[in-house]
Amino acid sequence: MKTIKNMDRKTVAKGIWSNLLAYSKKVGRAGARVVLQFYYTMLYGDLTASEKAMVYAGIVYIVVPHDLLPRKFLKWFGLLDDIGVAAWIINRIGKSITPEIERKVEETLDKWFGPVITIGYSE
Repeated sequence: MKTIKNMDRKTVAKGIWSNLLAYSKKVGRAGARVVLQFYYTMLYGDLTASEKAMVYAGIVYIVVPHDLLPRKFLKWFGLLDDIGVAAWIINRIGKSITPEIERKVEETLDKWFGPVITIGYSE
């Protein structure tokens, strides 16, 4: 845990950013939101070293294309392991996702996918 605690944020970020971006292009804005919440909470949230390690491992598990239950053959069923990992992490660190982290997530999503446009009508 000592190396994780002392690990530079830029080193961590660079190590998974390209995988995160590729994953996000596949799953779209909604799927990318959760992983970006994990990513920014890992970097800027109030987490212990072991929580950071857990989040890092979870992000890698979710975004790296090799899966315990391969999506290629199992279709939607192959997403269950990723959903389980995401649910477990959000249960552990959800309280650490601050409004500032949410702002960073939204900025990144807007950069990658464009801003969300809401269309309303008046009566």
